[in-house]
Amino acid sequence: MLARVLPLAENKEDQVVYEFTAEVVSVEEDDYCVIVGLADSSTDPSRYVILQNAKSYDSHDRELGMDHAHIEVGGGLEPCYGGLVGVLLQGMELELLLSDVAQRKLGIKGGIAVTLNTLDGRGALEAALGQICASEKIAFALSTTGAG
Repeated sequence: MLARVLPLAENKEDQVVYEFTAEVVSVEEDDYCVIVGLADSSTDPSRYVILQNAKSYDSHDRELGMDHAHIEVGGGLEPCYGGLVGVLLQGMELELLLSDVAQRKLGIKGGIAVTLNTLDGRGALEAALGQICASEKIAFALSTTGAG
């Protein structure tokens, strides 16, 4: 499945990508969910991504279509559930690959590319992304070297 992620990532120049440099990387986890937040500013973010994934879903969540990872972007049209199809964390670059439906809901074209400004908290970020991808059966590629 990882082989499917990498060719999509290589075609990034063909897409309009929602991109920014993350000054803030936040990972929170409790008994119910995992939340990853990335933002271009800690005081007045204009570009950000929030990924939230519940650790379990009930029948009500499934009925409402809320039984997948929740994605929100700063300046987007609306947040969406589901549509994350691949995650690539390579060096200081994070790439989120989205389905066409998720792109339309979020009001962006292409994927999401985030340059990490710091390695602080990288272990927690890797663990949280890995957990979200495993629970949602999303392709996850990880490398400590590469772009950046």
